[in-house]
Amino acid sequence: MKTTRLLPWILFLSGALIYVIGLWRACPLLSGKGYFFGALMTGMFVTYAYQRAENLNQNDERFSSVCQMVALITVGLLLVGILNAPLSLLEMGVYPMAFFVCLLGQVLLMRPAEYLSKGQEH
Repeated sequence: MKTTRLLPWILFLSGALIYVIGLWRACPLLSGKGYFFGALMTGMFVTYAYQRAENLNQNDERFSSVCQMVALITVGLLLVGILNAPLSLLEMGVYPMAFFVCLLGQVLLMRPAEYLSKGQEH
């Protein structure tokens, strides 16, 4: 049971640290650092809002559509920023992956405990 709660924390923290520290060092201007940090915060907020609505059974079709639209815009802005930043080819692949790993960890953290322990009972 403890490993099922530890894995999301590891994913969330490692993804966030790789993303933030890596892009902080790679972007020479403060505006670029803020751009990528804003993309991470927007992605985390939209996944938090969607998961919270799911957990409280208050999710409707319109809210889901807005969350999906904001998530797609955030990913698009992230990719445009990555392509225009002075990064190597390896960094262009690592930082978006760290972004998605961070969001995956956050989604797994927001899941109720009964979903995480279901697989171990059988």
